[in-house]
Amino acid sequence: MRSNRAKVLHEIVGVPMIRYVVETALSVMNDVVVVIGHQAEGVRKVLEPYPMLRFAVQEEQLGTGHAVTCAMPQVPARIQDVVVLCGDTPLIKPTTVRSLIDKHGARESYLSLVTTTLTEPSGYGRIVLDAQGNPIRIVEEADASESEKKIGLVNTGTYCIKKDFLKRALAGLKSDNAQDELYLTDVVEGAYQEGKPAALLEVADTVQVIGVNTREELARAEGFVLSKRYRSSPKSP
Repeated sequence: MRSNRAKVLHEIVGVPMIRYVVETALSVMNDVVVVIGHQAEGVRKVLEPYPMLRFAVQEEQLGTGHAVTCAMPQVPARIQDVVVLCGDTPLIKPTTVRSLIDKHGARESYLSLVTTTLTEPSGYGRIVLDAQGNPIRIVEEADASESEKKIGLVNTGTYCIKKDFLKRALAGLKSDNAQDELYLTDVVEGAYQEGKPAALLEVADTVQVIGVNTREELARAEGFVLSKRYRSSPKSP
């Protein structure tokens, strides 16, 4: 982002990006845990209007799998399924999250995720399918072969996962990859190996699932909010 500020604190129409994602989560579910690490106190401060939030501190940024591992102690014991959202995907619609949860429940899946197809998938994890169309695994860009990089079906970072399976899968994650991180995406391969391949919810509306990683993408997201095509800016509760 060419900035010293934590990515999720960058503003879209004057509102920190993280608040868009938090409001989406709160509109769909009651128990929300925010994982904080880099500039943690700054993130806490901009989320003060939401006293119902729980926070989990990720002291070292060791990957998405590690972030979810840090969050798990804050998840209430009664919860059976966990939804994972990315703090840098601010345009995700509550209706999409609800559709994912509904599909997850109807399929009685271990794991369900939101996908989309991009003509230019650079930067996204590619979803590798078997002959029956079931997801075998997700390959991150840094680890993908040249043929895998041509796959257009990508992971958006939005999941619904059965908590018992998630705990088991997180315990088995390994950092033997190009970034030496614990990837949450590896749980997809774990589900496939247990004979319960992930359910996919593919959305045609690619804009709502774009990740914001550059100033150009930030400006693009702001343009969609200003056009009222996706959603208005969050307001303080």
